[in-house]
Amino acid sequence: MSRKSARIVRLVGSLGLGATSLLVVGEGLAQDGETTTVTVTPPSVSTSSTYVAPGYPPPGTQLEGHLPSSSRAVGDISRSSDGFDLSRPGSGGETLRGNKGSEVVMSTYRMGVPEVHVVRRGDTLWGLSSEYYRNPHHWPRLWSYNPQIQNPHWIYPGDQIRMRLGGGGPTAVSGFIDRRTSVPANTIFLRDQGYIDDPKRDVWGELVGASEDQMLLSDGNHVYLVMRKGVELKTGQLLTLFREVRTPERVPGARRPKGAIVAIKGSVKITQWDPKTRVARGVIVESLDVIERGTRVGPVGRRFDVVPPRTNQVDLWARILTSVYPHVFMAQHQIVFIDRGEKDGLMAGNRLLVVRRGDTWRRSLKTSTRMARDRLVLETAEGVEVEPTPLGGDEQTFPEEIMGEIRILRTRKDSSIAVVTVSHRELVPGDRAVARRGY
Repeated sequence: MSRKSARIVRLVGSLGLGATSLLVVGEGLAQDGETTTVTVTPPSVSTSSTYVAPGYPPPGTQLEGHLPSSSRAVGDISRSSDGFDLSRPGSGGETLRGNKGSEVVMSTYRMGVPEVHVVRRGDTLWGLSSEYYRNPHHWPRLWSYNPQIQNPHWIYPGDQIRMRLGGGGPTAVSGFIDRRTSVPANTIFLRDQGYIDDPKRDVWGELVGASEDQMLLSDGNHVYLVMRKGVELKTGQLLTLFREVRTPERVPGARRPKGAIVAIKGSVKITQWDPKTRVARGVIVESLDVIERGTRVGPVGRRFDVVPPRTNQVDLWARILTSVYPHVFMAQHQIVFIDRGEKDGLMAGNRLLVVRRGDTWRRSLKTSTRMARDRLVLETAEGVEVEPTPLGGDEQTFPEEIMGEIRILRTRKDSSIAVVTVSHRELVPGDRAVARRGY
């Protein structure tokens, strides 16, 4: 008698998962326990094209192809086919491979140093020193060969750079434009700080606008300047852009000369001048910081020649007022201001000794607590005792000690600018400096 039953079908073949058994439930006539064997043939797979899932790289893609060979993974750690790309990035150097185990690193370092290098866009003294001398830290040596470079941070395409001594220096080369006047070798150059002696005299005008639609200005921007009455300009004249930041702090017992410390923003070259409207047009050729409308313009001195020593003609005492930068302590090679100048008999090249009298540690107690003076007495049988350190003697009778030496670079009517040539201890505003006749 017919009845519905389950048919067990055994599949023989491959569906991609290997042979398996499949239970099929359906209609049909079969005897109980009857088994039917079916052979399954997998569908043919076309090899003419490969399916690639969206968002994934195709098979065979070298996932580490963007890495240098020394950074790629290796499967066999018993040997390495890595080459080490030692050339500078972007230098064009590459690794060449010959037979197994042989490698050579190609580089674009210069084999010789030319007499003159013509500056290209992107060149710096640091980069040229690395390229020619194999050491970027030799850039001061390169700067010393080129006294025409006013600021070592700024060289321009087309400029000639003397690369070694005896090379004849910058000569006539087609397209060369000397943008700066010659600067002596022994020169101090102030990068972003300066000093104006008289704001009413040294401030010539103000930057009021630009031809470009920009709020923040920098190199290459064409700007408009309004100059005060009495100022006359010339085409090609180079002026300093600056902003007043502070006046020298008042020092007890010292004269307070007029003047102000300024933050230097850059330089502008005059390209057009109208004396009737007193409006000048210029191009910014150097920017140390962003430049905005309202920036002052004038002939702020940024170069100080280190003059040879000159014998003092007077005996006088002066006090250190401050440094160009707002340092608490000053030391060798820094620029300082003193409160004596031309009318006191000082001249460029005069040397003054910075001296102090008294007990330095005793003076430090003025800014400390009472416990700083206390000391322990250990030689007592009863126990440890505390007593104040005795401070005997009159400090005004102590001998003078030389703390350093300064040399005058430039004199004003009531003040002078000097460089610290020697410092045995840190110098501070208010320190006394003495000039001795004949020294």
